[in-house]
Amino acid sequence: MFLTERQKRILLAIVRKYMDDGEPVSSGFVTSQLGNDLSSATIRNEMAELSSMGYLQQPHVSAGRVPTVLGYHMYISAFLVEATRQRMFTGPMDLPLQYESLPRLFDGVATAVSDRTKKVSFVLSPPINSVTLRHVSLVPFSETVLMLVFITDRENVEGYKLLAPADTTEQELADINAIFARELRGKSLDEGIHTLRFGNMLPQDLALRYEGVLDAVAQLMEGELRKGESQIFVRGIEQMLSELPDDQVGAFSTLSTFLSREEVVKPYLNSLSDRGEISLFIGEENQREELRSFSLVSVSYSLDSNQRGVLGLVGPIRMNYIRAITVLESFAGYLGRVSGSG
Repeated sequence: MFLTERQKRILLAIVRKYMDDGEPVSSGFVTSQLGNDLSSATIRNEMAELSSMGYLQQPHVSAGRVPTVLGYHMYISAFLVEATRQRMFTGPMDLPLQYESLPRLFDGVATAVSDRTKKVSFVLSPPINSVTLRHVSLVPFSETVLMLVFITDRENVEGYKLLAPADTTEQELADINAIFARELRGKSLDEGIHTLRFGNMLPQDLALRYEGVLDAVAQLMEGELRKGESQIFVRGIEQMLSELPDDQVGAFSTLSTFLSREEVVKPYLNSLSDRGEISLFIGEENQREELRSFSLVSVSYSLDSNQRGVLGLVGPIRMNYIRAITVLESFAGYLGRVSGSG
């Protein structure tokens, strides 16, 4: 629906005021802001027109106006311009360009987004489908314990203690490690697991003595493979709860329970990564009942492998959407840059 420039100015003033204090906005307030250019009668007429068009609503007859979902969307699309983004930039300038691991990176970003917005933030990591083995070896830890060490192409160094066969010798370990280097190096984790289980890689005498060790190595690699599945990092629940009015505490309890159910949340958030760069669901627009008392804003991001994840936040319907989008886009860009240098 087409809005005149005058209507846009009035809508902007109302949405900003309502986001600030949550109170219905009177024509008198709009007149105080725009009265030098527009008469009070003109403002009242335009507010009535905006209401009939579906951009504003009146909670009750004697009240002022509040924005509808359509009003919020018009505000966002009309006023999220480059100049506003520059003024409101709150990017991750204090976060490092190096990280210890991807989970630590995602957790740090979720925490930083929540700190900057005072909302519940989430990061859904993309599935890491291909991890390549660079080194696998068994080293003696004690007379009865071996240490399994393997390193992947993502610089993850893992060490696990395994029970050693009786009378393990250094020569046996040297022979096994040479076979590991030949048969496992350069393979993906799932290929390495298949080789360990079905590749008959050891001579028969070693295979019999180290059958339990090989099975344990395969199981540990399977555990690492599962770590490559999408993970979700949620932060800011307690912080947002402390700032909510009492009448929203019940709805927020339902929301926090929903966010704790990874088997439900992950598929839902994964579906957002296919919607484009920015997804915005205000109140009743949310597909999940647990979210309909709130708004969800999310952006997609890509790692160096072009695998897509989702970064977003959940907050009150009356929140500063421009700030939310600006912060999320900034951190999505950060994730893309840092994953290429990590």
